[in-house]
Amino acid sequence: MTISTPPKKLKIVHLVTSLEVGGAQHNMLLGLPRLDRDRYEHHIVSIMNRMQMRQQFLKAGIGVHTLGLSNKTDLAVALRLRSLLKQLRPDILHTYLIHGNVLGRIVGRLGGVPVIIGSELTIGQAGRLGRLVTKLTNPLTDAVEVNSETGGKAIVADLGVQPEKVEVVLPGLDLEVFGRSESRTAIRTELGLDTKQHLVLYIGRLRPVKGVDFGIKAFAQALATQPDMHMALAGEGEQRQHLENLTSELGISEKVTFLGVRNDLADVLSAADSVLMPSLTEGFPRVAIEAMASSKPVIATRVGGTPEAIVDDQTGILVPARDIDAMASAITRLVTDPDLQSRLGSSARQRTEQHYSAASYVARLDQMYQRWANTTKASAARVVTQNGQN
Repeated sequence: MTISTPPKKLKIVHLVTSLEVGGAQHNMLLGLPRLDRDRYEHHIVSIMNRMQMRQQFLKAGIGVHTLGLSNKTDLAVALRLRSLLKQLRPDILHTYLIHGNVLGRIVGRLGGVPVIIGSELTIGQAGRLGRLVTKLTNPLTDAVEVNSETGGKAIVADLGVQPEKVEVVLPGLDLEVFGRSESRTAIRTELGLDTKQHLVLYIGRLRPVKGVDFGIKAFAQALATQPDMHMALAGEGEQRQHLENLTSELGISEKVTFLGVRNDLADVLSAADSVLMPSLTEGFPRVAIEAMASSKPVIATRVGGTPEAIVDDQTGILVPARDIDAMASAITRLVTDPDLQSRLGSSARQRTEQHYSAASYVARLDQMYQRWANTTKASAARVVTQNGQN
Protein backbone atom coordinates (compact mmCIF):
# COMPACT_ATOMS: atom_id res chain seq x y z
CA MET A 1 0.00 0.00 0.00
CA THR A 2 1.40 3.37 -1.04
CA ILE A 3 0.79 6.31 1.25
CA SER A 4 0.96 9.61 -0.58
CA THR A 5 2.77 12.45 1.12
CA PRO A 6 0.97 15.81 1.01
CA PRO A 7 2.89 18.43 -0.96
CA LYS A 8 5.09 20.76 1.06
CA LYS A 9 3.49 24.09 1.79
CA LEU A 10 5.16 27.20 0.45
CA LYS A 11 6.25 29.11 3.55
CA ILE A 12 6.31 32.89 3.18
CA VAL A 13 7.48 35.41 5.75
CA HIS A 14 6.07 38.92 5.27
CA LEU A 15 8.29 41.62 6.80
CA VAL A 16 6.63 44.99 7.34
CA THR A 17 7.56 48.12 9.28
CA SER A 18 4.50 47.91 11.53
CA LEU A 19 0.97 46.54 11.72
CA GLU A 20 -0.58 49.98 11.93
CA VAL A 21 -3.52 50.62 9.64
CA GLY A 22 -2.21 51.19 6.12
CA GLY A 23 -2.48 50.15 2.50
CA ALA A 24 0.17 47.42 2.58
CA GLN A 25 -1.34 45.94 5.73
CA HIS A 26 -4.86 45.98 4.26
CA ASN A 27 -3.60 44.26 1.11
CA MET A 28 -2.04 41.49 3.20
CA LEU A 29 -5.20 41.05 5.25
CA LEU A 30 -7.25 40.80 2.07
CA GLY A 31 -4.97 38.46 0.16
CA LEU A 32 -3.10 36.12 2.49
CA PRO A 33 -6.08 34.41 4.18
CA ARG A 34 -7.59 33.74 0.74
CA LEU A 35 -4.56 31.90 -0.64
CA ASP A 36 -4.97 28.12 -0.55
CA ARG A 37 -4.16 27.03 3.02
CA ASP A 38 -3.15 23.59 1.75
CA ARG A 39 -0.40 25.18 -0.34
CA TYR A 40 0.67 28.20 1.71
CA GLU A 41 1.86 29.00 5.22
CA HIS A 42 2.21 32.68 6.12
CA HIS A 43 4.00 34.48 8.94
CA ILE A 44 3.89 38.25 9.40
CA VAL A 45 6.83 39.96 11.09
CA SER A 46 6.42 43.53 12.29
CA ILE A 47 9.66 45.39 12.86
CA MET A 48 8.05 47.74 15.38
CA ASN A 49 5.67 47.05 18.25
CA ARG A 50 2.92 49.12 16.64
CA MET A 51 0.44 46.30 16.15
CA GLN A 52 -3.05 47.77 15.75
CA MET A 53 -4.04 45.09 13.21
CA ARG A 54 -2.49 42.14 15.07
CA GLN A 55 -5.77 40.57 16.18
CA GLN A 56 -7.23 40.77 12.68
CA PHE A 57 -4.36 38.70 11.30
CA LEU A 58 -4.46 36.21 14.17
CA LYS A 59 -8.21 35.82 13.68
CA ALA A 60 -7.49 35.06 10.01
CA GLY A 61 -5.18 32.23 11.08
CA ILE A 62 -1.89 33.95 10.23
CA GLY A 63 1.10 33.86 12.56
CA VAL A 64 2.25 37.26 13.84
CA HIS A 65 5.70 38.10 15.24
CA THR A 66 7.35 41.34 16.30
CA LEU A 67 11.02 42.30 16.37
CA GLY A 68 10.26 44.84 19.10
CA LEU A 69 12.10 47.82 17.60
CA SER A 70 11.49 50.85 19.81
CA ASN A 71 14.26 53.25 18.76
CA LYS A 72 16.52 53.88 15.78
CA THR A 73 19.68 52.89 17.66
CA ASP A 74 18.47 49.33 18.29
CA LEU A 75 20.81 47.68 15.79
CA ALA A 76 20.23 44.29 17.41
CA VAL A 77 16.94 44.18 15.48
CA ALA A 78 18.93 42.71 12.58
CA LEU A 79 20.12 39.84 14.80
CA ARG A 80 16.58 39.19 16.01
CA LEU A 81 15.35 39.02 12.43
CA ARG A 82 18.18 36.68 11.46
CA SER A 83 17.32 34.39 14.38
CA LEU A 84 13.63 34.36 13.48
CA LEU A 85 14.33 33.60 9.81
CA LYS A 86 16.61 30.75 10.89
CA GLN A 87 13.77 29.41 13.03
CA LEU A 88 11.03 29.78 10.41
CA ARG A 89 13.14 28.80 7.36
CA PRO A 90 10.92 30.50 4.76
CA ASP A 91 10.92 29.70 1.06
CA ILE A 92 10.15 33.34 0.27
CA LEU A 93 10.72 36.55 2.20
CA HIS A 94 8.30 39.27 1.04
CA THR A 95 9.20 42.74 2.32
CA TYR A 96 7.07 45.88 2.52
CA LEU A 97 7.73 49.60 3.04
CA ILE A 98 11.18 51.12 3.18
CA HIS A 99 12.33 49.73 6.55
CA GLY A 100 11.08 46.23 5.76
CA ASN A 101 12.63 46.35 2.30
CA VAL A 102 16.09 47.46 3.39
CA LEU A 103 16.37 45.33 6.54
CA GLY A 104 14.84 42.27 4.90
CA ARG A 105 17.04 42.40 1.81
CA ILE A 106 20.27 42.56 3.77
CA VAL A 107 19.43 40.10 6.54
CA GLY A 108 17.51 37.77 4.26
CA ARG A 109 20.33 37.51 1.75
CA LEU A 110 22.94 36.99 4.46
CA GLY A 111 20.68 34.35 6.03
CA GLY A 112 20.31 32.40 2.82
CA VAL A 113 16.59 32.88 2.17
CA PRO A 114 15.99 31.32 -1.27
CA VAL A 115 13.77 34.11 -2.69
CA ILE A 116 13.38 37.73 -1.63
CA ILE A 117 10.54 39.80 -3.07
CA GLY A 118 10.57 43.51 -2.29
CA SER A 119 7.72 45.92 -2.79
CA GLU A 120 7.48 49.52 -3.94
CA LEU A 121 3.87 50.59 -3.51
CA THR A 122 4.33 54.37 -3.55
CA ILE A 123 5.87 56.70 -6.08
CA GLY A 124 8.09 59.64 -5.14
CA GLN A 125 7.28 59.67 -1.43
CA ALA A 126 10.66 58.54 -0.06
CA GLY A 127 13.26 61.12 0.89
CA ARG A 128 16.72 61.34 -0.62
CA LEU A 129 18.27 58.93 1.90
CA GLY A 130 15.41 56.50 1.50
CA ARG A 131 15.80 56.46 -2.27
CA LEU A 132 19.55 55.94 -1.94
CA VAL A 133 19.39 52.93 0.41
CA THR A 134 16.54 51.46 -1.63
CA LYS A 135 18.56 51.78 -4.82
CA LEU A 136 21.64 50.26 -3.18
CA THR A 137 19.75 47.26 -1.82
CA ASN A 138 17.53 46.57 -4.84
CA PRO A 139 20.15 44.22 -6.37
CA LEU A 140 19.64 41.93 -3.36
CA THR A 141 16.06 41.16 -4.37
CA ASP A 142 14.88 38.55 -6.84
CA ALA A 143 11.72 40.51 -7.67
CA VAL A 144 10.05 43.81 -6.78
CA GLU A 145 6.27 43.99 -6.49
CA VAL A 146 4.48 47.15 -7.65
CA ASN A 147 0.76 47.88 -7.75
CA SER A 148 0.56 49.72 -11.07
CA GLU A 149 2.19 49.80 -14.48
CA THR A 150 3.24 53.37 -13.74
CA GLY A 151 4.94 52.17 -10.56
CA GLY A 152 6.84 49.55 -12.53
CA LYS A 153 8.18 52.12 -14.97
CA ALA A 154 9.10 54.45 -12.10
CA ILE A 155 11.25 51.93 -10.21
CA VAL A 156 13.09 50.99 -13.39
CA ALA A 157 13.83 54.64 -14.20
CA ASP A 158 14.40 56.00 -10.69
CA LEU A 159 15.70 53.05 -8.66
CA GLY A 160 17.57 51.08 -11.29
CA VAL A 161 15.46 47.93 -10.92
CA GLN A 162 15.93 45.53 -13.83
CA PRO A 163 12.71 45.30 -15.89
CA GLU A 164 12.61 41.51 -15.64
CA LYS A 165 12.40 41.78 -11.83
CA VAL A 166 9.25 43.90 -11.86
CA GLU A 167 6.05 42.13 -10.77
CA VAL A 168 2.86 44.15 -11.33
CA VAL A 169 0.18 42.97 -8.90
CA LEU A 170 -2.91 45.16 -9.12
CA PRO A 171 -4.70 45.50 -5.77
CA GLY A 172 -8.17 44.25 -4.95
CA LEU A 173 -11.09 44.71 -2.58
CA ASP A 174 -13.74 42.68 -0.84
CA LEU A 175 -16.52 44.10 -3.00
CA GLU A 176 -19.18 42.77 -0.64
CA VAL A 177 -18.01 45.24 2.01
CA PHE A 178 -18.18 48.34 -0.15
CA GLY A 179 -21.38 49.60 -1.72
CA ARG A 180 -23.59 47.54 0.58
CA SER A 181 -23.64 49.76 3.67
CA GLU A 182 -27.00 50.88 5.06
CA SER A 183 -25.47 53.57 7.30
CA ARG A 184 -25.75 56.59 4.98
CA THR A 185 -28.48 58.27 7.01
CA ALA A 186 -26.81 57.54 10.36
CA ILE A 187 -23.42 58.94 9.28
CA ARG A 188 -24.98 62.03 7.73
CA THR A 189 -26.99 62.60 10.91
CA GLU A 190 -23.73 62.33 12.88
CA LEU A 191 -22.36 65.11 10.67
CA GLY A 192 -25.49 67.22 11.02
CA LEU A 193 -26.35 67.01 7.32
CA ASP A 194 -29.73 66.86 5.66
CA THR A 195 -30.52 64.80 2.58
CA LYS A 196 -29.89 67.66 0.15
CA GLN A 197 -26.40 68.71 1.19
CA HIS A 198 -23.55 67.46 -1.00
CA LEU A 199 -20.85 65.77 1.09
CA VAL A 200 -17.31 65.88 -0.27
CA LEU A 201 -15.15 63.24 1.44
CA TYR A 202 -11.37 62.96 1.78
CA ILE A 203 -9.88 59.72 3.12
CA GLY A 204 -6.19 59.38 3.92
CA ARG A 205 -3.34 60.61 6.02
CA LEU A 206 -3.04 64.31 6.68
CA ARG A 207 0.43 64.72 5.20
CA PRO A 208 1.89 67.28 2.77
CA VAL A 209 2.27 64.70 -0.02
CA LYS A 210 -1.49 64.15 0.03
CA GLY A 211 -2.14 67.75 -1.05
CA VAL A 212 -5.01 68.16 1.42
CA ASP A 213 -4.47 71.92 1.74
CA PHE A 214 -5.08 72.26 -2.02
CA GLY A 215 -8.25 70.22 -1.65
CA ILE A 216 -9.56 72.39 1.20
CA LYS A 217 -8.84 75.56 -0.78
CA ALA A 218 -10.64 74.12 -3.80
CA PHE A 219 -13.63 73.21 -1.62
CA ALA A 220 -13.70 76.75 -0.21
CA GLN A 221 -13.64 78.18 -3.72
CA ALA A 222 -16.51 75.96 -4.87
CA LEU A 223 -18.43 76.76 -1.69
CA ALA A 224 -18.63 80.41 -2.76
CA THR A 225 -21.10 79.48 -5.51
CA GLN A 226 -22.45 76.21 -4.08
CA PRO A 227 -23.07 76.88 -0.37
CA ASP A 228 -25.14 73.73 0.22
CA MET A 229 -22.05 71.53 0.69
CA HIS A 230 -20.00 70.02 3.48
CA MET A 231 -16.54 68.46 3.57
CA ALA A 232 -15.37 65.63 5.84
CA LEU A 233 -11.81 64.38 6.27
CA ALA A 234 -11.23 60.84 7.58
CA GLY A 235 -7.64 60.35 8.74
CA GLU A 236 -4.89 61.69 10.95
CA GLY A 237 -1.41 63.05 10.41
CA GLU A 238 1.12 65.73 11.21
CA GLN A 239 -0.77 68.36 9.20
CA ARG A 240 -4.03 68.19 11.14
CA GLN A 241 -3.50 71.37 13.18
CA HIS A 242 -2.27 73.24 10.11
CA LEU A 243 -5.34 72.16 8.13
CA GLU A 244 -7.73 73.07 10.95
CA ASN A 245 -6.10 76.50 11.07
CA LEU A 246 -6.48 76.77 7.29
CA THR A 247 -10.23 76.17 7.48
CA SER A 248 -10.46 78.95 10.08
CA GLU A 249 -8.46 81.35 7.91
CA LEU A 250 -10.74 80.58 4.96
CA GLY A 251 -13.84 81.08 7.12
CA ILE A 252 -15.21 77.59 6.43
CA SER A 253 -14.71 75.84 9.78
CA GLU A 254 -18.42 75.16 10.14
CA LYS A 255 -18.43 73.51 6.72
CA VAL A 256 -15.53 71.12 7.38
CA THR A 257 -15.44 68.17 9.80
CA PHE A 258 -12.26 66.34 10.81
CA LEU A 259 -13.33 62.78 11.58
CA GLY A 260 -9.97 61.39 12.68
CA VAL A 261 -9.17 57.73 12.02
CA ARG A 262 -12.26 55.72 11.11
CA ASN A 263 -12.57 51.95 11.07
CA ASP A 264 -15.94 52.11 9.28
CA LEU A 265 -14.80 53.47 5.93
CA ALA A 266 -17.46 51.60 3.98
CA ASP A 267 -20.12 53.32 6.09
CA VAL A 268 -18.43 56.71 5.80
CA LEU A 269 -18.19 56.29 2.03
CA SER A 270 -21.89 55.46 1.86
CA ALA A 271 -22.64 58.90 3.31
CA ALA A 272 -20.55 60.76 0.70
CA ASP A 273 -21.71 62.21 -2.61
CA SER A 274 -18.20 62.59 -4.04
CA VAL A 275 -14.65 61.75 -3.01
CA LEU A 276 -11.73 64.15 -3.37
CA MET A 277 -8.14 62.92 -3.81
CA PRO A 278 -5.82 65.94 -4.17
CA SER A 279 -2.53 64.00 -3.88
CA LEU A 280 0.76 65.42 -5.16
CA THR A 281 2.04 61.90 -5.85
CA GLU A 282 0.62 58.38 -5.58
CA GLY A 283 1.48 54.76 -6.24
CA PHE A 284 -1.86 53.09 -6.80
CA PRO A 285 -4.49 54.76 -4.57
CA ARG A 286 -6.48 52.17 -2.67
CA VAL A 287 -8.95 54.86 -1.63
CA ALA A 288 -9.82 55.39 -5.28
CA ILE A 289 -11.03 51.83 -5.80
CA GLU A 290 -12.76 51.80 -2.40
CA ALA A 291 -14.72 54.88 -3.47
CA MET A 292 -15.39 53.40 -6.90
CA ALA A 293 -16.62 50.16 -5.35
CA SER A 294 -19.00 52.31 -3.28
CA SER A 295 -20.35 53.84 -6.53
CA LYS A 296 -18.97 57.27 -5.67
CA PRO A 297 -17.56 59.65 -8.31
CA VAL A 298 -13.93 60.53 -7.55
CA ILE A 299 -12.18 63.81 -8.25
CA ALA A 300 -8.46 63.02 -8.28
CA THR A 301 -5.17 64.49 -9.41
CA ARG A 302 -3.54 62.98 -12.46
CA VAL A 303 -0.47 61.60 -10.66
CA GLY A 304 1.28 58.23 -10.36
CA GLY A 305 -0.94 55.21 -10.88
CA THR A 306 -4.20 57.12 -10.30
CA PRO A 307 -5.12 57.32 -14.03
CA GLU A 308 -4.89 53.52 -14.19
CA ALA A 309 -7.73 53.28 -11.67
CA ILE A 310 -9.82 56.28 -12.70
CA VAL A 311 -10.82 56.75 -16.32
CA ASP A 312 -11.37 60.47 -16.83
CA ASP A 313 -15.00 61.41 -17.40
CA GLN A 314 -16.03 57.75 -17.29
CA THR A 315 -15.45 56.65 -13.69
CA GLY A 316 -14.29 59.97 -12.23
CA ILE A 317 -12.72 63.33 -13.00
CA LEU A 318 -8.96 63.84 -13.25
CA VAL A 319 -7.35 67.24 -12.69
CA PRO A 320 -3.74 68.49 -12.55
CA ALA A 321 -2.00 68.35 -9.17
CA ARG A 322 -1.99 71.64 -7.20
CA ASP A 323 -4.62 73.12 -9.55
CA ILE A 324 -7.14 74.61 -7.13
CA ASP A 325 -9.27 76.14 -9.90
CA ALA A 326 -9.61 72.81 -11.72
CA MET A 327 -10.50 70.98 -8.51
CA ALA A 328 -13.07 73.61 -7.56
CA SER A 329 -14.57 73.44 -11.05
CA ALA A 330 -14.84 69.63 -10.84
CA ILE A 331 -16.56 69.83 -7.43
CA THR A 332 -19.03 72.39 -8.79
CA ARG A 333 -19.66 70.26 -11.86
CA LEU A 334 -20.66 67.27 -9.75
CA VAL A 335 -22.77 69.27 -7.30
CA THR A 336 -24.80 70.82 -10.12
CA ASP A 337 -25.22 67.63 -12.18
CA PRO A 338 -26.79 64.71 -10.26
CA ASP A 339 -27.01 62.67 -13.47
CA LEU A 340 -23.25 62.96 -13.91
CA GLN A 341 -22.75 61.83 -10.30
CA SER A 342 -24.91 58.78 -10.95
CA ARG A 343 -23.28 57.91 -14.29
CA LEU A 344 -19.71 58.16 -12.97
CA GLY A 345 -20.57 56.25 -9.80
CA SER A 346 -22.27 53.42 -11.65
CA SER A 347 -19.41 53.06 -14.14
CA ALA A 348 -16.90 53.15 -11.29
CA ARG A 349 -18.57 50.22 -9.54
CA GLN A 350 -18.57 48.22 -12.78
CA ARG A 351 -14.85 48.88 -13.25
CA THR A 352 -13.98 47.60 -9.78
CA GLU A 353 -16.03 44.45 -10.37
CA GLN A 354 -14.17 43.83 -13.63
CA HIS A 355 -10.62 44.55 -12.43
CA TYR A 356 -10.29 44.83 -8.66
CA SER A 357 -12.12 41.97 -7.00
CA ALA A 358 -10.48 40.05 -4.15
CA ALA A 359 -10.45 36.93 -6.32
CA SER A 360 -8.52 38.71 -9.08
CA TYR A 361 -6.00 40.06 -6.58
CA VAL A 362 -5.45 36.65 -4.97
CA ALA A 363 -4.97 35.04 -8.38
CA ARG A 364 -2.28 37.59 -9.23
CA LEU A 365 -0.53 37.01 -5.88
CA ASP A 366 -0.66 33.25 -6.36
CA GLN A 367 0.86 33.52 -9.84
CA MET A 368 3.72 35.66 -8.54
CA TYR A 369 4.56 33.36 -5.63
CA GLN A 370 4.33 30.19 -7.71
CA ARG A 371 6.48 31.66 -10.47
CA TRP A 372 9.30 32.47 -8.07
CA ALA A 373 8.96 29.24 -6.13
CA ASN A 374 9.23 27.27 -9.38
CA THR A 375 12.19 29.40 -10.48
CA THR A 376 13.99 28.48 -7.27
CA LYS A 377 13.19 24.77 -7.70
CA ALA A 378 14.48 24.85 -11.25
CA SER A 379 17.70 26.54 -10.14
CA ALA A 380 18.19 23.99 -7.36
CA ALA A 381 17.62 21.14 -9.82
CA ARG A 382 20.26 22.55 -12.16
CA VAL A 383 22.75 22.75 -9.29
CA VAL A 384 22.09 19.12 -8.33
CA THR A 385 22.51 17.99 -11.95
CA GLN A 386 25.74 19.92 -12.35
CA ASN A 387 27.15 18.50 -9.12
CA GLY A 388 26.25 15.00 -10.23
CA GLN A 389 28.13 15.44 -13.48
CA ASN A 390 31.29 16.71 -11.81
